[in-house]
Amino acid sequence: MRQRDGWTEKGWTAVTMQDDSTLRPLARLLLDAVRGDAGTACPPGLRDTPADDVVAAGRLHRVTPAVERVTRAWSDEPAGWREALERAKHDQLMRHLRALADVRGAAALLDEASVPWVVVKGPVLAGAIWPVVNMREYYDVDLVVAAHRFEDAVEALQERGVVLLDRNWPEIRRTGRAELAMVTPAGTPLDLHWHVAVPAELRRAFPIDMDAMLDRRRRVEVGGQALTTLDPVDTVLHLAFHAAQSGANRLMWLADVRFALEHGEVDVAELERRSRAAGAWLGVRSVLERADRVLGLAPDQAPRGHAPTWVRLARLRDTRHSFPGLPGDPSLGGNEYSAARRGVLDSAGVLVHHHLAARRAGRRHDAGLDERRPLQVDVPDERARREYFEGVSAASRKT
Repeated sequence: MRQRDGWTEKGWTAVTMQDDSTLRPLARLLLDAVRGDAGTACPPGLRDTPADDVVAAGRLHRVTPAVERVTRAWSDEPAGWREALERAKHDQLMRHLRALADVRGAAALLDEASVPWVVVKGPVLAGAIWPVVNMREYYDVDLVVAAHRFEDAVEALQERGVVLLDRNWPEIRRTGRAELAMVTPAGTPLDLHWHVAVPAELRRAFPIDMDAMLDRRRRVEVGGQALTTLDPVDTVLHLAFHAAQSGANRLMWLADVRFALEHGEVDVAELERRSRAAGAWLGVRSVLERADRVLGLAPDQAPRGHAPTWVRLARLRDTRHSFPGLPGDPSLGGNEYSAARRGVLDSAGVLVHHHLAARRAGRRHDAGLDERRPLQVDVPDERARREYFEGVSAASRKT
């Protein structure tokens, strides 16, 4: 393990970081690609690695274009790598350009309808937050709109050819999800949100003030066009929250947090204040610490103060499983991160629930049961539809 200076409640001291020298060569390449430094020659341990394995590892962590970017400088790149990596880079560039066009069209419709909106993740991160646009991989667009105008936003987009995929209105009403899956005429998957905590149980656990987030929104330039997104602190809060709820097990998610901290003037004390108010600080801090251990954060961006018990437990697990993991590894999950709540007891209860849910899902998969998305079964029910949108509107500006 490496040591570097970091902050504790007793002042600056040594903080343990991951020892990259123990990583498998392919995992080390992923890290070097995100950092933008993979040397000028292929490491000996990678020379016999098939191109398919490299692409699969890159896609797992959504950094395949970053791998292509650094390996093109190698004088002895293994046979087959160049074609496979360039194809992955080209595919991502096409997705990014199509996404920008689709966001521009959706933004014009929402502006015309006076619906407050922000675009998060995908095109904003790739085009404005990461060091170079052709590093981060993404496949869809996420728009967040004001809850009290959610139905208006859905209807405005549908009128211009955006297709609603989630059409099982009784199930949508029952689950109360804060997201509807759509697809643009160009084929870009579009997730329309009225809250960043999508399942209803998450919104009960994390009272994130979405109205305040939308009130603080800012504009950034991406590909020559101005897009509205969250302010710098809210951006990091959302990215760390999303990473935690997803298990913090993709390198892309940790890099999102690191680059967002570097890109914007983020007041870490304000980040903690907003995260605590939302009940999300334990998960946010856990992700910040993992990002610090894996990628290194600037001293003024690293978590401060004594680490809570749950954060130390997540740290202990990380010492047993090197990061980033690779396809086929048995320990890719990150339940310690997704289970983080306000305290140890709450988090432990959620961890047990996640473990049991994963076992049930595994049994269903082994039994070959139908795993189609139930929300996308077409069940037209005007009453259920109306009650869902009324519930969404009622949730607006609740304190």
